[in-house]
Amino acid sequence: MCREKDILSYTEKNYGMHYTKDCNYCNAEIGASTKSLNFKLLLARFMDFTTSHGITHIYNAKGLMKKCFWGILTMISTVLLCLHLWSLITGYLSYDTVTNVSLRESRSLVFPAVTICNNNGVQSSNMPSWMDDLVQTKFQKILNSTSESHSKNDLATAISEETSLLNDTAKMSLGYSFKDLFWTYYHSTYGNCYTFNTGKYGPVKRSTMPGPSHGLTLVVNTGVYEYIKFLTEEAGIKVVVHDQRAMPFPNHDGLSTSPGQVNNIAVKMINTTRLDGDYGNCTRLDSNKDNMYFYPYNVSYTQWACLKTCYQKELVTQCKCFDPNMPYNSEGIVFIDLDKAQGPCRLTNSTTVNCVNRVHSRFADGTLKCSNCYQPCNEVTYDAALSTSDFPALSYVDSFVTVINRSHPELIKRLEEEYGDDQITFAIQSNFLKINVFHQQMTYTTYEQVPSYDAYQFASDFGGAWGLWIGWSILTIFELIEFGVELILYSCFSSSRQRKRKDNS
Repeated sequence: MCREKDILSYTEKNYGMHYTKDCNYCNAEIGASTKSLNFKLLLARFMDFTTSHGITHIYNAKGLMKKCFWGILTMISTVLLCLHLWSLITGYLSYDTVTNVSLRESRSLVFPAVTICNNNGVQSSNMPSWMDDLVQTKFQKILNSTSESHSKNDLATAISEETSLLNDTAKMSLGYSFKDLFWTYYHSTYGNCYTFNTGKYGPVKRSTMPGPSHGLTLVVNTGVYEYIKFLTEEAGIKVVVHDQRAMPFPNHDGLSTSPGQVNNIAVKMINTTRLDGDYGNCTRLDSNKDNMYFYPYNVSYTQWACLKTCYQKELVTQCKCFDPNMPYNSEGIVFIDLDKAQGPCRLTNSTTVNCVNRVHSRFADGTLKCSNCYQPCNEVTYDAALSTSDFPALSYVDSFVTVINRSHPELIKRLEEEYGDDQITFAIQSNFLKINVFHQQMTYTTYEQVPSYDAYQFASDFGGAWGLWIGWSILTIFELIEFGVELILYSCFSSSRQRKRKDNS
């Protein structure tokens, strides 16, 4: 309840008035005259001192014409203010973004992970009897078929189906070997793949200078003489340049390198940052449930890893089988909640083929349940440019053969057996290639997604609109608050005075 003493003290300080009690109610003495404190007096004071220009001009205008002029002008300004505020609010709530692109310089850049895979996934000398029989059977179909490419695809698929049932050791024994500093994993198409600079065997390597002499150089024997006939059409190596945390996909991310050439791969690092929440959808943390590559290979989430996981899960759910070209572990966190697959999806079963085609069609047109496969919020990628030249040069062949013969005499002997003693130059150029991977420049590009209209800019424009159209500022808001407080106090004062009158009557 308002106390009359407090009210008298407040009004005396704010209005320069003195109140005395007479006849059980309060009178205001201003100079020699006496006035009763009322709403009109409070309103008059507010009108005289407020910084809301329209209200002040309407109140102080002399004559009806001036009052109408300022009244209409204030109404028009208020309407325009509302339209302006609506535009600002809708613009802010649209949560549009812009991408800032910048080229930054660094004295030291992280060297990318480099994955290489042979186009021939299985060495013919390591091919088990069941695979040899399968190749011979398919070869007879190729001779009798009008579609050679279709029969070759069937053979590749059949091999993938069978090898998917082998353990990791058995899979590795079929392909080519690589030792020091390389992490090895098995790819259903390319066999053994090897990744350099994964960080699994030590600190991630860095580059401090651009150019081939400060990058990774590999001299690789593709072993064309070990290629499976009628199956492998291209000789060479697939090279994937990627971030250490990302799963390499040589079938769609790989660069093709050819024997008899130096393959120079100049890379540029790209660092991308995306917004989530109201501004967009991206995956900020690794989601193991959406990444079937995490447990076998300990790699982070990527959008392609999520999409492939989603596709594999739908095959297991809908078709009761799994794609042999992708990982599948029925006891893993990704598939543990699903019914166990009966085996790899075999193209010899028409029911399975129809089911796989349905799932693939839905995956292609975007109707498969993969809506949670967003791009990562933070991603490092590499833009790679490939250039080539002949290797080894004819003038260098003899020196190259001497170097190889000193370290691997059995290899030179094998080449002579396969191609003949007088064809060693042809054998070298048909089997060997050189790969140089290096930073093109000591710079990297950043793509940073930022709000096109953030909260600070919105607050600035919001306040500016009030000042532009009706002349209000934050101080005007406090003037209104003060006026509201005075009205409440006046109401309390009036109620107190009325109770006094009632008690004394």
